[in-house]
Amino acid sequence: MPVGALVRDRATGREGTLRDVLLYRSAGELPEPEGRPARRLAFLRPVGGGREWTTEPDQVVAVEPG
Repeated sequence: MPVGALVRDRATGREGTLRDVLLYRSAGELPEPEGRPARRLAFLRPVGGGREWTTEPDQVVAVEPG
């Protein structure tokens, strides 16, 4: 799914614009091998602006136009 696509987060039911899918590790987490591995997260922004949120990439589905 391309960045900029209109998507729905199945985990929350919210719709937004896909901003990116990245490997993410919290600032306080240690890198491997001592800490947990980075995980993939999808970053979404509400249509019309607002606070971005994250979700698991497998929860992101395209919204059909119309």
